[in-house]
Amino acid sequence: MRFKKSLVSALDRACGVVDEVAYRPAVVKATLWLPRWWHCDLARLSVWLDKRWDTGYWTGEEAAAAPDGVCEACQRRAAWLVIGGRDWMDDIPPDGSYMEAHPVRVCSWCQLHPGAPIESAEQLADAVARARDRSVSWRWAWRVW
Repeated sequence: MRFKKSLVSALDRACGVVDEVAYRPAVVKATLWLPRWWHCDLARLSVWLDKRWDTGYWTGEEAAAAPDGVCEACQRRAAWLVIGGRDWMDDIPPDGSYMEAHPVRVCSWCQLHPGAPIESAEQLADAVARARDRSVSWRWAWRVW
């Protein structure tokens, strides 16, 4: 059992190392022409093995950082954050908001900043498109000395 948990942990750490390079905006933008890019496959394998072997590695804080599909904004990175929805709000009464009924899975680089509450599919699509543009944009930043 110790070997299995060590392997699950090592796969998660190896995924983090690859993420440090593969998830940079410049790398994502340079690889947009590829049909598929890195989606935290090592961490996803780690999660799958953890469930299969019941090692208990992906519980607590690690479970919150588990990859969950592809980011709905950039469509390139693994999603592990959710904007909207009700999964964690069992003790809070529903507010009937649009985002509560339409959660969006995103990576840590893509952030929705709509400026006002999102109340329709068009506003959500616009916010997601702006998040994608900000996330994969990369420009030289010249320093003025």
